Amino acid sequence: MNKIMRNHWPVIVYLLFYTIIFGVKLFQNPFPFFDWDESIYAQVGGEMVNNWSIIPLWQGQAWLDKPPLVPLFYGVVIKLTPFLLPEVSSRLSTLFLSTIALGLLYKLYFKVIKESWLTTLIIIATSLTSIFLQRAQVLNVDIFLLIGWLGYMVFYKRFWVSLLFLSCAVYSKSLIGFYPIGIMGLFYIYEYMSKKISLKEFFSQIKLLIIQMSILGLWHIAMYIAYGQPFLYQHFYESHVKRVTASIESHFGKRTFYIDLLYEQYGKYAFISIVGFIVLITQWFRKKLSDTHLLFALFLFPWFLFLNATKTKIFWYGHPYLGQFALLMLYPLILLKRFRLLYMSVILVAIGMVLQFYFVQQTVLDDFYSSNDPHHILAKEASATCEKLYMMIEPEGREAAQTLESMDLLITTSKWWGNHPSMVYYFDGDLSFIYTLEELDILKTSLSAGSCIAVHQNDEEVISKLTSFTIDQSYDPYFLYIASN
Repeated sequence: MNKIMRNHWPVIVYLLFYTIIFGVKLFQNPFPFFDWDESIYAQVGGEMVNNWSIIPLWQGQAWLDKPPLVPLFYGVVIKLTPFLLPEVSSRLSTLFLSTIALGLLYKLYFKVIKESWLTTLIIIATSLTSIFLQRAQVLNVDIFLLIGWLGYMVFYKRFWVSLLFLSCAVYSKSLIGFYPIGIMGLFYIYEYMSKKISLKEFFSQIKLLIIQMSILGLWHIAMYIAYGQPFLYQHFYESHVKRVTASIESHFGKRTFYIDLLYEQYGKYAFISIVGFIVLITQWFRKKLSDTHLLFALFLFPWFLFLNATKTKIFWYGHPYLGQFALLMLYPLILLKRFRLLYMSVILVAIGMVLQFYFVQQTVLDDFYSSNDPHHILAKEASATCEKLYMMIEPEGREAAQTLESMDLLITTSKWWGNHPSMVYYFDGDLSFIYTLEELDILKTSLSAGSCIAVHQNDEEVISKLTSFTIDQSYDPYFLYIASN
């Protein structure tokens, strides 16, 4: 332990600082769960815990899109910490996981750089990007995926430890979690083709990869046995194939979306990553960098290339490659390593500039990802007066849903969430979203006393149909109508 502290104290100090300062921020600002990810994982996790279910549940329905790890984790955290607000305990747990991810990223890149200060600078640059900061402070699946990937690479020689990390990736994001297996498979093929390992050793390593995949694939087999064709369709086709081949659920973007996203995170410094890539490849050609170290250094680069080939554009998909490009941008500094004084001076100045930019110029401690909005207040107060709540989707949302449906860009669960899935969590009861006027007309004839309908105040077409209902309360910009008979 003393040796670890002595050799790696810069990153240890930074990670402690990072955890404490953002932990205090989360503790002092317990804003409601926001739409989308947060409220969905909080609600699904709560239902799983309350129903003793290992199947993700949304208002009692099996959610077959995703594996169970992430919502179950958050559900357990909230259940075990009744002394804290759910919005605090669950977000703090995400922050701790993000710190673990940064520690694993440090461990992976330290194997390449073999020097603490430059590796710490890479960690600082990664941790303060807007995407990483957002993912570190909200409930999400991406941090589990990153931990699984990084942990697998750091411990790939230890079968059971690497399997544990791989399970974290697979049971958080399913097939995408197997990414390290694919990378290692290609690596072993290269090693064999270049005659660096024997055929026997090649088959031995591939066998271990197949065993790991088979063990974790048992969950998929069990789900197919339990749910049959719907599981295959929702989990594999809709949640995987369709996301790659189509811009589902309005997630459109330019072909250069993920390249532009990189520029948004790092600015003009992103172009320096080209230099870093050249330096890495040059060192490898000159035998100054081993095959394994090049593997560690470029492990996440194929993920970036893959994303650029996909049709669905979502900013948080870029979360895993932020560290990759921080390494490439800063790696050229390794050339100064022989000039110790200059090397350390440049790194310390760079650390100071990064911290000054984010904490003084950008004031990242003032950035919040949620607020106490009218739909949160409506849902909380309606839970005390309404037996059941119906939320009428606004005209623009109804039109968008109809358009996407006509283009086959919706999936089975698209209409589960409505425009504010957080309302389901805060209503804590039976809540349905209405997407068409036809649905509303049918609903009106069967509503029991005590049922409520929430409508946007500018939705005149719907309001004209509710003349027999009483306005229970106004939550600008929503009206809450209650059925009296």
